[in-house]
Amino acid sequence: MSLDRFIAHTLALDLELTRTSVRRIGAVFGERIFEWAGGTSAQAAFAELDHFGRGSQWVLGHNLFHHDLPFLKANAPDLGLLRLPVVDTLYLSPLAFPQHPYHRLVKDYKLVRSGLSDPLEDSRLALSIFRDQWESFSAQADQYPELISFYRFGVASSLFGGFTGKGLAAVFDRTGARPLQTADQARAIFKQLTAGIVCRTAADRLFCTAADAVDIGPQAAYALAWLRVAGSNSVLPPWVRHQFPEVVPLLKQLRDTPCGEPDCAYCRDTHDPDHQLKRFFGFDAFREAPRSREGDSLQRSVALHGLQDHPLLAIMPTGGGKSVCFQLPALVRHTRRGLLTVVISPLQALMKDQVDNLVKNTGTPYAGAIYGLLTPPERGEVVERVRLGDIAILYISPEQLRSRSVRQVLALREIGCWVFDEAHCLSKWGHDFRPDYMYAARFI
Repeated sequence: MSLDRFIAHTLALDLELTRTSVRRIGAVFGERIFEWAGGTSAQAAFAELDHFGRGSQWVLGHNLFHHDLPFLKANAPDLGLLRLPVVDTLYLSPLAFPQHPYHRLVKDYKLVRSGLSDPLEDSRLALSIFRDQWESFSAQADQYPELISFYRFGVASSLFGGFTGKGLAAVFDRTGARPLQTADQARAIFKQLTAGIVCRTAADRLFCTAADAVDIGPQAAYALAWLRVAGSNSVLPPWVRHQFPEVVPLLKQLRDTPCGEPDCAYCRDTHDPDHQLKRFFGFDAFREAPRSREGDSLQRSVALHGLQDHPLLAIMPTGGGKSVCFQLPALVRHTRRGLLTVVISPLQALMKDQVDNLVKNTGTPYAGAIYGLLTPPERGEVVERVRLGDIAILYISPEQLRSRSVRQVLALREIGCWVFDEAHCLSKWGHDFRPDYMYAARFI
């Protein structure tokens, strides 16, 4: 079936809802449109919508699984469209566009709009996005047919907010997927497509039984999609972490925990501080002095502790290379799983110098700072880079933790570590040096 023929049999739908009622309805079916903005009862509108969509084979929209359809199911459970397979463009985007999963989507669930909320326009936008998704899956199927088949395996037998994944599976069927017959097939595909980019030992343990392969469902599909672009500036959308919390421990198991096996190339390189130091900073070795109690490089010991995600307090002399101790683990965390490291720093000039030097010394653009001297456009540009995953290390002053925009953007990223640079500023020297330091722990 071609894309145009699939869309010709699809009802595109969007509702504008309040907490308890529907305000507007928009839908597209073929060349026809449906709009409702009051004037009749909601129940009459639901019946008209159902009649309008009669003959469709699928219902399509953005965030139907957890927004529009649950409302319709609660208020008009006898509608025929509720029995149609569902194609939710929100759930397809991280699979179609893992490098930039937002694609024309912004701020979690919302579609990009040029004006006020318009359900009919949003229905058309969902169809436009679906066309791009279809083309992406078709292109992926030409190059990696096993990948599309694994996606289908992940969604076909799963429930999304009480609705089946049959509609999503239908998209993959028609863009080149082949149904996998056994969990062993899925396990073999996952291991094949992640060879060298995850811990081999962890991948071997992933699908120990057939039940494991079924239970892991869509989270394995989203994990695999992200792993295909891991190491760049791509991040999992926050709604994926919210709806499928198992994705985070799955990726941690595959990317963050060293197995210690000498024949695991991923762990051998990724968790080696000397290799990562050379990669990011170009240094052949850490500073020999000062020394740790064991006689090793203290700088290396602290950095290794950070790479292993252990809490730590490092006290080192001026010029001892403290910055590398938290910058190197931060860059590695970003490479491993797209995590953000937040550095609380007391001085604006210090933050700017740190960012400038980090970009200069590593050649990576993955650092930024938010402080009071930025103009609104400059601040907005940093916030946008944080949201999209373009920043691995964000420097902020403790006062910025009270900013609503900072709070909102940090909520969109998975935080890998909180760093307090110049930690002596946490002390209370007989007076409140910086009262907002007292708020930082509560914020975190």
